[in-house]
Amino acid sequence: MQPILGIDFGTTNTSAAWFDAQGKLKIVPVTDRSAVLPSVVWFPSADLTKCLVGPSARTQLIDDQKHTVFGAKRFLGRRFNSEFVSKHRDRFAFDLVEGGDGYSAVLIYGQTIPLVDVAGVVVRDIVARAVRAAGHPFTQCVMTVPAHASVRQREAVRRAAESAGLKVAAIVNEPTAAALYYANLRSPKQTVLIFDLGGGTFDATVMRVENRVVKVLATGGDGFLGGSNFDELLAETFAAQLEQEAGVSVRSNRTVMQRLALAAEFAKIQLSRLEVIDVRVPVVAQRPGGGFIDFQVRLTRERMEELLTPLIERCIGATEDVLQRAGLQPKDIDELVLVGGQTRMPLVRRRLAHFPNLSSEKDVHPELGVAVGAAILGRNLSRTRSSGLNDVIAMPVSVMLVGGRTVEVIAPNTPVPCTRSVPLEGLPPWSAPVPLVLFESLEQTSVDREIIGTVHISEEWRTRADVTPSLELTVGQDFSLSARIVAPGGMQTQLQIVDQRR
Repeated sequence: MQPILGIDFGTTNTSAAWFDAQGKLKIVPVTDRSAVLPSVVWFPSADLTKCLVGPSARTQLIDDQKHTVFGAKRFLGRRFNSEFVSKHRDRFAFDLVEGGDGYSAVLIYGQTIPLVDVAGVVVRDIVARAVRAAGHPFTQCVMTVPAHASVRQREAVRRAAESAGLKVAAIVNEPTAAALYYANLRSPKQTVLIFDLGGGTFDATVMRVENRVVKVLATGGDGFLGGSNFDELLAETFAAQLEQEAGVSVRSNRTVMQRLALAAEFAKIQLSRLEVIDVRVPVVAQRPGGGFIDFQVRLTRERMEELLTPLIERCIGATEDVLQRAGLQPKDIDELVLVGGQTRMPLVRRRLAHFPNLSSEKDVHPELGVAVGAAILGRNLSRTRSSGLNDVIAMPVSVMLVGGRTVEVIAPNTPVPCTRSVPLEGLPPWSAPVPLVLFESLEQTSVDREIIGTVHISEEWRTRADVTPSLELTVGQDFSLSARIVAPGGMQTQLQIVDQRR
């Protein structure tokens, strides 16, 4: 059968892999030295069809920030008026605006471009590179998403792949894909913890691996914690020093902050192998009375680790929470698998030294492991139609009833596929349909809920005093959500989940 392309569409970088007709793993090359494509899109003119992707686009992060979109995955599938977007959108130099469907978009040369279209540009580019490398087209793919991605975020990733002409055979959680890679290398029965710290998100997932079948026990993470946050924190430190020494305020200048963030990223990478580095950013700002300022600082690994420790502790806290929900302790983990470029930082490995065994880069490549796992899933699906994994719900699905009362219907870490229901008692006797809001959130009281949509209960279900209907929700293996209303005696009606902002 035709190979299925595995694509790791990442916040910072995108990579892809597949198995050829002889069963040999192939990694999609991006440059002579790299197999990762920066998830950056540059629009050089108002002709939006003539955009650049990858390394050439990344060079424009300094010169043309307004029209260079990066890190967009964090806002993909999120409503513009959500607390998450409101809290983080000002960190980026490009203009994040509300699209016609209520979701986040970017404003480029006066034109509003949905983020799903920007994501589609990145996916099309990596697919084109895959076609050139393979010598044949791809019609299907497996896409990866963070374990805590919402229903709408998963849908947006699917739409981005479909815009590139691909049918999505499966959407898999990134740590689960990494575990499939690991399971392909190991055959014994083991309990594995995937510690996935990438450019934009963090996931921790506990799994059992047996005979190359992966069963997820518990998962969690942070949707806005990744390598770019490490860069931003160092950049803030650089900015504070610059303001103190030169007496100029630069934090409101997005161009200066972007230059400092790129310098911070370079320093962070170098200090993974060096003990000290001199950071220099020439002509970074201008003095009030005239004359330009060069920024220069000597940064030691010790000082950098001191600054970044709070972020690493956030990762450790989330990891401990996942272990607790799985009912395990570090000593119960046979191997901790490190995924994501930020795990190359020595402090990360030292902070995880209480686990018995840590994977090396030779075991699971930090930046390519997820794409390889997606390719393995694609191979499994093309051969046997079996995925070789048992995944779980990361975000609980709840319903808001009339009056504002919320009820959790599907609990976190419930294996998929699954079906759960909640009785609908005390529905009001309106003549119009009664709306019930479905949402995802770890905290039912949080205003930062990910709204899935609304189902409407018709009058016929509220006129019989002898029947108490139930709302039944089903999550498929691919995390698709469906709803219906059921009652004793076999009465049932499929419900449409309406996304009212689209």
